[in-house]
Amino acid sequence: MQLGAASRVGAGISQARRKARLWGHLAAALVAAFSTILMTWPLSASAGHQVLRAPYFWDAYTNAMILGSRVDAAVGRGALSLYDDYYFAPLPNSIVFNENLFGLSLLFAPFYLLGHDPLYAYNFTLLVSLALSVFFTYLLLLRLTGSALAGMVAGVAFAFCPYVFFEIGRIQLVATQWIPACFLFLHRALEERRPRDIVGFWLCILLQIGTGLYTMMFMVPLLALVGCTLLVRKRPAARFYYWFGGSAVAAAVVALGMVYPYFAARHDFNLQRSLSFASSYDGKLGFFANVYETNRTLTSMHHQSQQPGAHEEIAFPGFSALLLSFVALALPASRALRRGGAKLALLSISCWFSLLLVVAGISLLGHSMLPGVLVFGVGAWQLARHRVSHPFGGNRGLYFAVLLLSVLMFLGLSPVTWDGAPVRGLYHYFYSYFPGFDGIRKVSRQAVMTTFAVCVLAGFGGSWLFRQLRTPGIRLLASTLILGAICYELRCFPHPLERVWAGDELPAVLRFVASLPASDLIASLPQDAGRQLFGGDAGMALHNYLSLYHKHRFVNGQSSWQPPVTELALSALERLPDDGARRTLLAIGTRHLLIFGGDLGPEQEGLPTQLVARPTQYRRIFQQGSDSVFTLLPEGEKNLALLEPPALPARAELVPSAELRARALLEPDRASLAIDGERETFWTSGRVQEQGQSFEVELSEPRSLVALEIEAPRRVMDVPVSYRLSAANGADDLGTILEQSVLRFYRAQLFSPETFVLRLVFPRPVRADRLSFSVEEPVPGRYFSLNELRLYAAPEEPRSGP
Repeated sequence: MQLGAASRVGAGISQARRKARLWGHLAAALVAAFSTILMTWPLSASAGHQVLRAPYFWDAYTNAMILGSRVDAAVGRGALSLYDDYYFAPLPNSIVFNENLFGLSLLFAPFYLLGHDPLYAYNFTLLVSLALSVFFTYLLLLRLTGSALAGMVAGVAFAFCPYVFFEIGRIQLVATQWIPACFLFLHRALEERRPRDIVGFWLCILLQIGTGLYTMMFMVPLLALVGCTLLVRKRPAARFYYWFGGSAVAAAVVALGMVYPYFAARHDFNLQRSLSFASSYDGKLGFFANVYETNRTLTSMHHQSQQPGAHEEIAFPGFSALLLSFVALALPASRALRRGGAKLALLSISCWFSLLLVVAGISLLGHSMLPGVLVFGVGAWQLARHRVSHPFGGNRGLYFAVLLLSVLMFLGLSPVTWDGAPVRGLYHYFYSYFPGFDGIRKVSRQAVMTTFAVCVLAGFGGSWLFRQLRTPGIRLLASTLILGAICYELRCFPHPLERVWAGDELPAVLRFVASLPASDLIASLPQDAGRQLFGGDAGMALHNYLSLYHKHRFVNGQSSWQPPVTELALSALERLPDDGARRTLLAIGTRHLLIFGGDLGPEQEGLPTQLVARPTQYRRIFQQGSDSVFTLLPEGEKNLALLEPPALPARAELVPSAELRARALLEPDRASLAIDGERETFWTSGRVQEQGQSFEVELSEPRSLVALEIEAPRRVMDVPVSYRLSAANGADDLGTILEQSVLRFYRAQLFSPETFVLRLVFPRPVRADRLSFSVEEPVPGRYFSLNELRLYAAPEEPRSGP
């Protein structure tokens, strides 16, 4: 199965060679399919009712919903825009709170539209993605090494590496097929300069953007390294740049259509990760020695993180891949040193060792790896020019450079500390200066790229090994043994499964909800406190998956990041049948309650009976067994519309914070944080809102006050929106100057929480030296919190002289 350069290019090959290449592709496809079924067994035997029980397996429910939402929106099955998912209503463009999955939806759609259950479609999308990862890695290594067998070995090692099986519940991280495809078409485009390969490269980029933005961002510096190196080596003619640039512009337009909502939402939602938060998820060298507990062979390497925050510390690429990659690097180095003799070998080793010492010194003393990397690049180029032996020649050397760069990126923002201060990693500069990198939460997920680089190098090692074996039979036997060893060391099968509602098991209440008007918003109970099905994060995420059956947007839901309005909905649902909770749900647009009564927890098991007892507030429109659907009734509410804050009065002056003192009965020692002028500090009651909780501000002297503002950008739902504002001046109690007796929410609280300010403009100026802001009707389940409280006064009239 050795194919020469001519066969790879595809020009001038004989019919026999073309036939051999076709048989090689067929064999690789069979290896991809068989290894996928084996390594995920027994998923394929029951794909319609199970998911792999992996860490965070419930993300499969959410991803199935996202995939289905993309298809439903495209074909008009649900009341969705192309950027909507079913969860997190009433917010539009809810894809910004998770991956968009446009690319994977193309694989999902045929299974889904042919009438299969969503779970079946999801699982087959997962299996097809794993098989394609094997196949595209095979094609890449076939091109780089000419060895089909080496490509199959590398493909299986990459597609089923420990990192992938740790993340197997998250299809956006497991669908790695576009990584080798991007590098494959980049080589084809730059080496053959055919328009179809250029278009193929940008198509693969778009598919990766539509599969996982994380991985796309991680690939950017590695693709840039490979692309720039090949440009220098191949020096294509001007026609190549016209095609490449034109295709890039077309791809950018399509990509912008996919990612625009993410950047547009940054004004309204806090989607960025702080420097300290992102650095807490940096990769560590120790992660390269870890596999997850589902691995049934490498039990001594099992790792379960004890840190809070779902750290992902699995980066081991596999012993077989490491051994073959070592062969790929060690043998050429050994040959080069032998050819030059002992003296030249000693000189080469001394030069490289000196360069590394200089690079390490510059990085540590400057507390930054960037100048060290630049010095290393210049030094390596100079050593190569002076014919000093180096490991960066040819494609093998290029992917060794890719490995080094991917490891540096994996180590994150602050890889080490020197002299009491952190040393900035190379990733720090991507985080700081390239849009999108500051939204990445798990820097250590770059383990997928370090593993990819190791597996590509393993393909070079495998290619050398198979060239040493002279007969096809022995090469085939050796490749079979190596594939068997890889499958054994990476073995997670038989993989534990989690059974999921699907097909005939689904309750009739979902079919009823599907018959309701498509634009009606629903809420589902129980959320995460159910007895069996709806417990914990998995139970909450199950509602995401079930929305593919009733096809209505709903106001609760589960994801790793949830918008404030969803947190408000969750709190309100926990407190039903409280009347404030009902008004809260109505205010955010909720029309119906979907209740799986048999799974309600002890605290809410009597909820359906309680709702029936309030016929002016709730009407049951469906019941079968313990399952019910209730419609929320406004009960004569005059106005539930969302409010807009009034404008500040003309000439209103901000009262300096130095003139204010704050008091609070709850957490009094922190009260001053609400008037310190710092948006990041805050006061909070430390307990759920109750009527009468208050916060008081005293002025150093009376002022004619005209307005009050409250900001709580990270806690917008903690701001009381049913309140009483009273004033006093010395011993005079001025009484209530402004009151909102029932909950009334603001549009910005829901749709633009980062810009929301509760602004209360007084009916007339009030001369006072004290204001008390107190809770009337509590916001369900929320604390009373203030980041900043500001007072505005009318300009003081100048005093007349004597």
